[in-house]
Amino acid sequence: MKTKASVEIAATMRANTASNTTSVATISPPSYGRAKVRYDKKAESEFFVDNSALAGFTGERILYMAVRELIENALDSCEIHRILPNISLSLKLFDQANDLWLISCEDNGIGIPSDKVPVAVCSFLTSAKYVEKQQRGLFGVGLKMIAAFSTKDTDHPLRTWSKSSEEGSEYYYELRTDIGTNKPIILTKKLLRGEEVHINGESGFKIEAVLRARLSPITKNKIYDYVSHTSIVNPYAFLVFQTDEGKVTFDRRTTVMPEPAKEVLPHPADMDLKTLKKAIMNFMHQKTTLHGVLCNSFQKLSGGKAKEIITKSNVALKAADKYDEHELIKVVNVCKQTRFHAPNTDHLSPIGEEILTAGMTSEYTIVTNRNETDSQLQTKLSIKVLKPTLTAYSSRTCVVNNRPTVVECGIAYGGDIGSFKLFRFANKIPLLYDEGSDVAREVVSDVEINKMGISKKEVKEQFARADNRSDRAVEFLPIHIFFHICSTKIPYKTAGKESIASEGDLKKYMKACLADLYRKVSAQIRKELRMKEAESRLRLYKHYIPLIISAISESIMVDTQKLSEAFSQLAEKHVRGEITGVAVPEKQDKITGRRIEEEADKSSLLLNGKRPQRTSKSARTQENMKVQGNRTAAKKNIKNLRGYQKKDQTTMDVFYRPDGRRKR
Repeated sequence: MKTKASVEIAATMRANTASNTTSVATISPPSYGRAKVRYDKKAESEFFVDNSALAGFTGERILYMAVRELIENALDSCEIHRILPNISLSLKLFDQANDLWLISCEDNGIGIPSDKVPVAVCSFLTSAKYVEKQQRGLFGVGLKMIAAFSTKDTDHPLRTWSKSSEEGSEYYYELRTDIGTNKPIILTKKLLRGEEVHINGESGFKIEAVLRARLSPITKNKIYDYVSHTSIVNPYAFLVFQTDEGKVTFDRRTTVMPEPAKEVLPHPADMDLKTLKKAIMNFMHQKTTLHGVLCNSFQKLSGGKAKEIITKSNVALKAADKYDEHELIKVVNVCKQTRFHAPNTDHLSPIGEEILTAGMTSEYTIVTNRNETDSQLQTKLSIKVLKPTLTAYSSRTCVVNNRPTVVECGIAYGGDIGSFKLFRFANKIPLLYDEGSDVAREVVSDVEINKMGISKKEVKEQFARADNRSDRAVEFLPIHIFFHICSTKIPYKTAGKESIASEGDLKKYMKACLADLYRKVSAQIRKELRMKEAESRLRLYKHYIPLIISAISESIMVDTQKLSEAFSQLAEKHVRGEITGVAVPEKQDKITGRRIEEEADKSSLLLNGKRPQRTSKSARTQENMKVQGNRTAAKKNIKNLRGYQKKDQTTMDVFYRPDGRRKR
């Protein structure tokens, strides 16, 4: 039997375990030994802080996720009003002993109204992203996680400067998050004027926070890669990134911006009870029928189709807000069984060929340079721009889970690119983790390089490197492959938004795009393969030329240097195709048509054992007319000649016996 002490210990352990859920069940044992269950409610902020993996803020990824969320918010703020982004990001060590980092980000976007700043920054599940629209964010909690972690791990307030395009005045805030109640704590609010102003443009937003985190070399490289990849799909942005190791600048390569994404009505094939009830609530203050709600709240749903759905549902005609759940679920079930047109795609905002090509042709990469001075190893950041020889673009539009999706694919080949690399993007967000489980990796493995008209053996022979042990032939090529998926709902595999699942026909359309690009770059790759093969032959020739010259010089007196130069030039011309193994052209006789007829006639006489007699000019003319009809027969006789050797001369053919004597 269990003792009273063991019951109390078990109850305490269960209480500690249950504190990680939204509705908390706490067991408090009374004095007589029987446990009592108490249910508590957990605030949204406390739930996300305790389950930070849902937002990707785990372990060493805290700083990476902070950089990612700030850049995404800055780009969204600018693209809403088609403002060319100017973004300045800083990540510096604040307190090395306590692993504190100072991160700040400033942009020239539309800003946040002063009365919305505390809630927008600190209150979870309060965002402008909870609409049916293509957008970078998923939960709208990135900025809130930064504020909550700053409050949880440090005593430093989160500082913001906001200048809204609506107000035109700049406000300064010092904030903290009340994690237990999901409410902001306003420490300071101030209207800035004169020299206190931080934002020089018409609008903008700046945030500064102190976070506790460890920055490993792997995470540091991921941060550098994220900033670099962001500049590829956003070449219209001017981005400045500063760390303790230096400052790098990503220049704006184009002024063309994609069309902003638009909010769209849900598709009726995705209808459920919650969506239908929400649509009815939007017309609560209007006397609207269910027919009107269906037509005005869902796309691709005409008046006739809505009437047909209501008729099949067998529900009475009345005001939309008078239906109960039992009647509404009948409407939902009919919609699930009804065929609708494909959803609209004009509300999406893909990157586009012009913008993606601008990013691929000038691919910015952060490079870490290490210098050893005074027995100390110093690192310094710099920018390297990769310019490929060839770029190509392809796209497809498809429907995945009843949601319109645009698949974009790009290839950059040759030039400064030295090895294979796969770039993955979702709604213009770089994806850097979990590449092995992503659908893009499956597509690259499935699409064979025979689409380029080359074999695996040729690629591995010409592009083999000691550091590459992959079995995939495409990974031997100096090629960068870019995949971008944009949709109102990306089928992520995990809540961390790092890999995309293969759902519906998504993989099929991605493979079609990649196959198109393989065909487009095939000519250039085959040309380079021929050049590499020619270089290999030339190296082989030059290896044997000294041996040949040495053998010749032992037999005759020659100038070895001149002979070597002559052989080298000959080998180079042969490799370039200037010298080929073509036979020596035959001599061309300047014989008129009349002379040809005469020779054909003489040849026929020789075959018959007769000597040709001299004739006058008039006689020859008459004879030529007679021979005109026999020309074909004479040529056939010449071809049927057996046992004789033929020697070409200028005017006529002379035939010899096999013993060398001329036949008469």
